Amino acid sequence: MERPVVILYGFGAGDLKKLRTLCARMGLRPRQVRPEETGQKVGAFAGETAFAENAGPEEIPGQMLVLAGLTDRQIEVFLSGMRTARVGRSALKAVLTPTNSDWTGAQLYAELKKEREAMGDKPIHPGQEET
Repeated sequence: MERPVVILYGFGAGDLKKLRTLCARMGLRPRQVRPEETGQKVGAFAGETAFAENAGPEEIPGQMLVLAGLTDRQIEVFLSGMRTARVGRSALKAVLTPTNSDWTGAQLYAELKKEREAMGDKPIHPGQEET
């Protein structure tokens, strides 16, 4: 992996602009996943695995971001910057691992959603902002 990357799923133009600005300030590479790429393995967007030729789109019903190659301090600063910019409050967040790098975005989203709900948080619904 060349430099740390923030893999972004389901963010609109306004949020993407804020996230790209935050990434630029921190020297991180933002990678927006286009709808037609959602069937690819998460690790492919960080250079960890190869892109599949026949991976079709998959449904990812909300926002998700995956942090790849960031130090603990960079993660802390990035998440703080997101709060300051008021972006991605309800987004599911993960760090790229050897296990989840082989999952598709939809598989990772489903797992993160299940974990969040198991911790007692409210169910995630598309377009619903946390309060």
